[in-house]
Amino acid sequence: MNQPENLTIGELRKFLEKLASDPKITDETKVFLDTGWDSIQEINPDALSIEDARTFKIEDPLTHEFFGGYSLLEKAEKMNAEGPVEKVLIIRNLY
Repeated sequence: MNQPENLTIGELRKFLEKLASDPKITDETKVFLDTGWDSIQEINPDALSIEDARTFKIEDPLTHEFFGGYSLLEKAEKMNAEGPVEKVLIIRNLY
């Protein structure tokens, strides 16, 4: 099954610690999301939250290969999610 790697809070903390020593990075430095399009996407200040999620797997109908992912708890049943509930950091980017 193909499962992409996830950034962890620990890795994020280490990255933020490195930024603290860079004088070019201030409290006013903006944060964006690169989705691969020509422009980068703004992230609203209230976009961060801690929520519950579960893993699911889905089969590619052409290759019959399975891919793993995560779904928020309120959508977990729809995605046939299984496994334990995990706390995750969500960055909401709803356009």
